[in-house]
Amino acid sequence: MKKRLLASTLAAVLLAASLAGCGQKTETAATTAGTEAATKAESADTTAAASGDKVTLNFTWWGNQLRNDVTKQAVDLYMSQNPGVEIKVEFTDWTGYWDKLSAMAAGGNLPDILQMDYSYLNQYQQSGQLANLSEFIDSGVIDTKNVPDSVIDSGSIDGKCYAISIGSNALVMTYDKAIVEEAGVDLSKQMTFDELYEVSKTIYEKTGVKTAFDGGINMMVMVARGNGSYLFGEIREGKTDAMKMHFETVEKFAKAEFAVSPDLLAEKDMDIVETKPIIDGTTWNDFSLSNQYIAVSNTAGRELGLTYYPTVNNAKTQPLYLKPGQFLSVAESSQNKEAAAKFIDWFTNSIECNEILMAERGIPVNTEVAAAIKPKAEAISQSIFDYISQVGEIATPIDVPDPSGKGEIEALGKTMVEALRYGDATAEEAADQFVAESKKILEEAAK
Repeated sequence: MKKRLLASTLAAVLLAASLAGCGQKTETAATTAGTEAATKAESADTTAAASGDKVTLNFTWWGNQLRNDVTKQAVDLYMSQNPGVEIKVEFTDWTGYWDKLSAMAAGGNLPDILQMDYSYLNQYQQSGQLANLSEFIDSGVIDTKNVPDSVIDSGSIDGKCYAISIGSNALVMTYDKAIVEEAGVDLSKQMTFDELYEVSKTIYEKTGVKTAFDGGINMMVMVARGNGSYLFGEIREGKTDAMKMHFETVEKFAKAEFAVSPDLLAEKDMDIVETKPIIDGTTWNDFSLSNQYIAVSNTAGRELGLTYYPTVNNAKTQPLYLKPGQFLSVAESSQNKEAAAKFIDWFTNSIECNEILMAERGIPVNTEVAAAIKPKAEAISQSIFDYISQVGEIATPIDVPDPSGKGEIEALGKTMVEALRYGDATAEEAADQFVAESKKILEEAAK
C-alpha cells in the first residue's frame, strides 16, 4: 500500500511558491523553468517529424465548461509547438466520466492520457490499466526537480508512480456573500453542523433563501475523519458509528423548513457546476472542491465567499486535508507512452501552459510555476492560492487511496441519501443498509 500523503508536505508547495514569488532570482528561475519545459516539449515530435508521421494521442478528462475551454487552449498551444503531435480531446462531467472510463477500459481502448482521481487510483492500478511513470521520471522525460517528493508519492503505489498530480486541492463550502450579509450573520471559519443549522435557519428567516447540505461521499469521509476514523475501514469492519452520525445530520437538514427540496436537488445536480442551485440563488451555499470555485463564481456571475467544510460537533480531530487536485496518467495500453509522458511533463512544468490554466485544476505542483503565475492571477484565482495556504496550516494527513469498489459505494450513498430525503428511510435504517451493502461491495471488489 502506498504511503500516506502528509498534508504538511503538500502545503510546502504553496509555501515555497510564496517565498519564491519575489526577487530577480525567482524571475530568472521561472524563466529558466519555462524555457526548459518548452525545449523539451518541442522535442516531443522529433521522431515523428523525422519519419514524416504524426504521433496521435487521445486525452480525456472530466470538468466544467471553463476547464474544457482552458484545457483545449493549452492542448492547442502544445500542438502548435509540436507539429508532429496531434492530440484528440474528449471530456465529460464527473457524473458520467467514470462510467465512460470503465467502459473504455473494458474494451481495451483507454485514451493515451487520462485524468485520474485519487479515489480511483488503486482500482485502475490494480487492474493493470495504468503505465508505470517512474521510468520516465528516472530518465528525465518527466522533470520533477521542482516538484516536492510528497506530490510524486501521492500518485505512487508500492514505490512506483502511476499518476502525476497537476494541482493541490481542498474541500470547500462556497457561499453567496450578499445573501449572508443581508441576513446579518457571521460565518465562522469552520462551522460545526449545529452552527451551520442555526445559520441556515437565520438566513432563511431573513432572506427566504434555502440551504443545501452535502450528503455525498465527501461529507461521509469528513464525518468519519472528524470522528477519528477512516470511512472504508469502518465499512470493512461493519461499524456504523460514523455513518449514523452522517445520516442523522442529513435527515436533520432534510426535515428543516429551510432545506432545498429533494425534487429540486434532483433537477439541479450539485455535481455539475452549471446546474448547482447556488448558481441561480436557489441556495446560499454549496459544497465542492476548491478548484471548482473559479468556475462556480464565473457561472454565478457574482461574488462568492469561501469557508471550510463544516465538521461534526465535538470533533476528535481536524478532518480537513489537502488532496492531489487531479492526476494525469498514461494508459498501459498506449502505443505512445513516451510522447504521452512528454505532454504530462509540459503540462506540469510549462509556465505558458499554466498561464492558460491559471490554477483552474488546483495550485500548480511545480513550485517555480506556482510562483510565476500567482502574481498574474486575477483576484478570484488569488482567493484559491490563499485558501489552499490556509488549509495547509491546519490540514491533517489524507487517507490512503480509496479501495476498489469506491465508485459503487458512492452511487449507493446517493441512493440512500435520496431515500432518506424523501422519507423512505430513517437515518438508522440508511446507515445500517449502507454499511452492510458497502461491506459486500468491498469484499467482492477484493476478490
